[in-house]
Amino acid sequence: MKTLSEIASRLEEERQRLMLDYQTLAERTGLTPLSVRSVLQGRTAPRITTLMAIADQLGLEVLLLPKVVASGLQAHTVEEPPPALSRVDRIVAETSQLAGAHIKSTKPKGA
Repeated sequence: MKTLSEIASRLEEERQRLMLDYQTLAERTGLTPLSVRSVLQGRTAPRITTLMAIADQLGLEVLLLPKVVASGLQAHTVEEPPPALSRVDRIVAETSQLAGAHIKSTKPKGA
């Protein structure tokens, strides 16, 4: 189970990433700026409805998972997906593959 401090840190991290100030987040959740700040700094144990409202406005979801599932998720690291190839890179790669296939198919047997 995550600690209150870990939950607060994750919410605060997302607030900063979205560049939201406490006032704006408070307005969007219907809470006071002081309440929002207290929750995100881990000074207050929020009601579940408060936690859900803040998480929702930060684009996060509050989930309850079986411990075995949660431990499995923590064991896996998330890798960054490979960078997308530009259209030019893709065309060059396809052309190279086609050229290689053509060269292979025109070689005389035994060569």
